[in-house]
Amino acid sequence: TTFEFQLNGRAITWQGDPFQRLTNLLRNQLGLTGTKSGCDAGDCGACTVLMDGRQVCACIVPAAQAHGTEIVTVEGLSTDAKPNGLQRAFLHHGAAQCGICTPGMLMAATELLSRSPRPSETEVEKAIGGVLCRCTGYRQIVHAIVGAHKFAYAPDPGHAEGPSVGTRMQRVDGEAKVSGHELFGADTAPENALWLRPVRSPYARAKFSFGDLKAFRAANPSLTAILTAADVPGKNGFGINPHIKDQPAFAEGHVRFRGETVLALVGTREAVDAIDFNALPIKWVAEVSVSGFTEAAREGAARVHETHPDNELVQGGLNKGDIEAGFAAAAVAVEGALKTAFVEHAYIEPEAGFAQRIGDRIEITACTQSPYMDRDDCASILGIAPEAVRIIPSACGGRFGGKLDLSVQPLLAV
Repeated sequence: TTFEFQLNGRAITWQGDPFQRLTNLLRNQLGLTGTKSGCDAGDCGACTVLMDGRQVCACIVPAAQAHGTEIVTVEGLSTDAKPNGLQRAFLHHGAAQCGICTPGMLMAATELLSRSPRPSETEVEKAIGGVLCRCTGYRQIVHAIVGAHKFAYAPDPGHAEGPSVGTRMQRVDGEAKVSGHELFGADTAPENALWLRPVRSPYARAKFSFGDLKAFRAANPSLTAILTAADVPGKNGFGINPHIKDQPAFAEGHVRFRGETVLALVGTREAVDAIDFNALPIKWVAEVSVSGFTEAAREGAARVHETHPDNELVQGGLNKGDIEAGFAAAAVAVEGALKTAFVEHAYIEPEAGFAQRIGDRIEITACTQSPYMDRDDCASILGIAPEAVRIIPSACGGRFGGKLDLSVQPLLAV
């Protein structure tokens, strides 16, 4: 199918799959990685672009719907390669923190400012309501959009001349984030790279076994390799704790959580995407899962790891004095039953990267906040010296401790 549209002011004629996501067309075919792909479900808004002046989530728009429209992405906001007023406002207010949501925020704000150049906070909050931010708490973003009109002509009205105490400083990586040129884990890979597609457990707890993987690969000659735990040359285990490395890179006959990797398909992107997971020779035997602390602590509960009796990972002690005396001497005592929600590190950026051999060394580029911990664990998994592994962090879209642990790094390394 051939379709035509305007993209950031230039005419585009494209021939390809009309049903692919608009994000895929923009990012993978046209190289505009400023539009981020977070959820692929229209939930996070990181992929927001303007289509005929209105914000849309590009991940839920079929590419064919671009036909005859005018599309603007974050790369189209800058003028003469310099940030526009809204982008300068984001820089001034520090509105771009990790930066993964920033392109979507800028596009949603651009739509609002096109019809309301001096919006109220309420208008701003409504306009950016479809774009989630993990880092900032939104206040600096709202301030930047409300005050964007002040930056339409002046580069930075609040910036003092020269360094001085109390001067607001611009982030050194701020301009790359607001322009869409910052490269996160999924934004770059070497030319002609192979693609790795993990196959993950559909069960929270199960045993599994493989059938004839060699025959399967022979029946799918477009695949370059099928990786399993048998391909791990070193210790098949990692973890943040320096003395506990009990999470396998590839599960070995038993999975402990839904989504645990059991094997990986390697080949061209077209080859690995074409594989039907249901056709893989994997036999599953589902087991009763253990969910939550209370279940895990029950007598007779299934062990998550055989090496940890009673599902107890560590013990800790707490020294306390005379509680009653403390209450008696207090000016006031307050009692109550308090309950709060559990919040996971739900960063928007997907974990991604690539690996390549450079001389005698494996170099792994990935989104991480702990390159030296990654290096040591990957070296152990590969069975080589730490000096033979180099970790190159990409821009990291959200973390707060959630990207301390390994994710794709050992799979890529193997």
